[in-house]
Amino acid sequence: MKSEKELALELGIDRKMLAGWRKDGIISTSSSIKVGNQITYHEEGEHEVRNIVQRELMVQELSAPLPQAADPVEMEITSIPRNPKMVLCGDLRVKVRENKNFLLGMKVKARPSTDNKQVWVMVGRCPRWRGRY
Repeated sequence: MKSEKELALELGIDRKMLAGWRKDGIISTSSSIKVGNQITYHEEGEHEVRNIVQRELMVQELSAPLPQAADPVEMEITSIPRNPKMVLCGDLRVKVRENKNFLLGMKVKARPSTDNKQVWVMVGRCPRWRGRY
């Protein structure tokens, strides 16, 4: 018999996930018992949990590989908006960590983001001092 914590650690899953399966009824109630203040699983229950994990990990269909990120392009900052996480380079919006140290005319390397084509993502570090990398 193994405790829920030991079983989750052995299988490499989160204990909350295992507890959720037990509470949702995915794992039968006869496969575990409460001893003291912890849940322990019988051998049959452990086998049942292993089968569920195996089903969850099984891949039904292989998809196409994710598109590779484009090479970064160097752009010049034309405007610094009020949004502290963004700078404008021409018509493009570039997402940065913090725009307080950027100045107009500075060069920024950026690439298009994978989820939003209108917002680009800065590549590299933000300047540590105002106007200086």
